[in-house]
Amino acid sequence: MKTFRSIPNAVSRCAVLVTAWVVAAAVVTPVQAQTLPDKSRPIKVIVPSGAASVVDLLARAYAKALTDTSGLNVVVENKAGAEMVIGVQALVSAPADGYTLMVTSSSSQVLNPLMISNLPYDPLKDMVPVAGISKGGLVMNLGTSTTFQNGRDLIASARANPGKYTCASASTTTRLACELLQVTAGVKLLNVPYKTTAAAITAVAAGEADMIFVDVGSSRAQWSTGRVRGVAVTQTTRMPTLPNLPTLKEEGATDYDLTAWYAAYAPLKTPPEVLASLRDAMRKAASTKQIAETLVNFSMEPMDLTGDALTAHNRREIDTWGRVVRAQGIKPN
Repeated sequence: MKTFRSIPNAVSRCAVLVTAWVVAAAVVTPVQAQTLPDKSRPIKVIVPSGAASVVDLLARAYAKALTDTSGLNVVVENKAGAEMVIGVQALVSAPADGYTLMVTSSSSQVLNPLMISNLPYDPLKDMVPVAGISKGGLVMNLGTSTTFQNGRDLIASARANPGKYTCASASTTTRLACELLQVTAGVKLLNVPYKTTAAAITAVAAGEADMIFVDVGSSRAQWSTGRVRGVAVTQTTRMPTLPNLPTLKEEGATDYDLTAWYAAYAPLKTPPEVLASLRDAMRKAASTKQIAETLVNFSMEPMDLTGDALTAHNRREIDTWGRVVRAQGIKPN
């Protein structure tokens, strides 16, 4: 990720990246774009996580942009729980007619297959990708139960006190973030699972858990209260919009590297012409200033992948993280 000199510059950069995506990927004919979907019918977008999570906020930003740019009637429906499995199953069982989509993260598409035993869906076979949305790192947050002002001091204390500190999670990504800290920093933590990201970060703010790894968007509201403080980022370079936060590698967690990504999916067997029209609508939405500003606010970059390219990326991610999980001896649920 390259450094942004300012928020306006970052918005411009996002706009340039999205414009390039539009030009490179615009293969939909005018007839297809005008035919489907029927604007008189609402399109339901399933979010497999709770309200105010980054997945939810991205979905709602796209819902508005789709309405503004293509005149579609888009309704967002949260179906949280069971590490996103409930929401994904709702998509898999929905009619393949273009009127049900899902906006989700790499938690459900990459890490669930590795971290959940007997997963009732296959992200590569049971749904079809519409378009990538964005990608970005997470932030390590500490709450009111500790007084540490940086990740290095927390890591040092955790090394000296195995099992003393708790790490809240609400998805396989946030759980794996906790696990990776243990194996890259040589510490032992206790994982505390919650149903939603909002519940997990609220618990950290209240002192029920010591830390949580979440996206910037989910962190900001709590930062303003002073009860949660961000101390480090999970990607290998500092976030341009949070340049004062060091990476976990800088703080002593050797080889720590975790970046989440977000994308939209449709039910399997959705007709090709419907998918083409939906992708065209997503491209138009992605090119708006609103979406560019949303991504900058979340310290994210556009993810310009669609169709087979997104499936190939998903498969590579499963292979890559599978090697990490096996090498580190991380056990699935």
